[in-house]
Formats: sequence, structure tokens, C-alpha cells
Amino acid sequence: MAENDIQVSLENCLQLLVGLPLSIARNAADMKVFHFGTIRPHPSGRGTVGAYALHVQCPWRFVDEKTIVTGTSDRFVEPADGTDPNDDDPKSGNLQLIKIASLLKGYDAETNSYVNATEQLVVIAVNTDNYGGADFLLSGGYRLQVFPDGSLGEDWRFVELQGRHVVIEGGRVQVDIAI
Repeated sequence: MAENDIQVSLENCLQLLVGLPLSIARNAADMKVFHFGTIRPHPSGRGTVGAYALHVQCPWRFVDEKTIVTGTSDRFVEPADGTDPNDDDPKSGNLQLIKIASLLKGYDAETNSYVNATEQLVVIAVNTDNYGGADFLLSGGYRLQVFPDGSLGEDWRFVELQGRHVVIEGGRVQVDIAI
């Protein structure tokens, strides 16, 4: 697939998110998971999901017009002066969680997930690059940016709840992987 084809193919898939809110942010080990769309029970009966999700294993960040709000590296920053980061505290164990809590305003203790209790963070537009990066323009003046930074290994994937996975690995995009 030619570089421009990669960008177009990825962007076309991600257009499904336009008009949907970022609804859930959670961790799965060292992976950050962002769900979009209406929150519903997981088909297995355990937990909750949105209609679509990003499973992110590469660098990512939320930005506004002036600053980086939070991103990957904030996971390793103390949540308050003199307090060590604590991965066992899913609600406030590091600066990243504190900042995500400030953005989404809601928390579900049963699933250890931040949930969007605001009217903002709706996907307005999506732009991609030739290396598997994506920039999600969100309402409220925010952007979620995902940017692969390695030549090997899975960077992130776009997951349809009842369908395909689009896997970005080392700057390459594989579309329509049925799971």
C-alpha cells in the first residue's frame, strides 16, 4: 500500500468517530484505552464499552490551544508534591489520571474508568499522517493526538465493538482484521 493510501485508508476508517463523544478513558495494563459513543454493557456482561475504541500503546496527548493538558509521560509523574506515582490507585495514582479526571468529570469505580460527564469532547474532525498518526479535533477546544514513534511493534488499534480492527504497527496500517 502506498504511503498516501495508508493515510487515506486510516482516515476513512476513523471518520466513523465524527459526531461521537469520547465517553470512556481507562487503562489496560500499560495500554490507554479511549472509547467513543454511547456507553453500554460489554457483550460479555462484564464492564462497559463504547461503540468504538482506540487501544493506544504509543505516545498520545490531549492538547488545547495553549498547552499539553496531559499525555503518556504524565503516567510517571507524581499526582501531588511528595507523593509517588501509584499504578495500584486507578483513580488518582499519577498526574495523567488527575488531568483526565479534570477533562471528563466522571468516574465509574466499578470499571475503574473515567467517563465523560460533560457535553464536550465530541469528535469534530480526524486527520491522519503517513506514519499511522492521528489527530482528533474535539469540541471544547481540545485535541487527542496519537503518534507512533517506533519502527516495530503495535502502536495502536481502532476497534469496532462488533467488527473490524485497524492495527497500526511500525507506521504500517492493516485494515479489516476480523477478531
